[in-house]
Amino acid sequence: MTRSSYSELALTSGFVFIADRCRPGAMSLTNDAERVVRECLGIYGERRIVYRDSNGDWAEMLHTGIQFRGFAPFAGEIPGEDRAA
Repeated sequence: MTRSSYSELALTSGFVFIADRCRPGAMSLTNDAERVVRECLGIYGERRIVYRDSNGDWAEMLHTGIQFRGFAPFAGEIPGEDRAA
């Protein structure tokens, strides 16, 4: 299985928002979280990492600024996404 891939959706002063590309045969962002966090920290600096998983749900990849620590639900605003029901 190949590593996951993602698209950057938005970048703010405190957050990076990414989305799983859901490529056939590739790992999901959830299953590749340790690598994704390392990569995002290297590219975007120490920001909170919010991602849309392969089911379309939003969550945060928690980290220490150096390594992945777990997941948390994310209920904040997603830039560019209309949450009106």
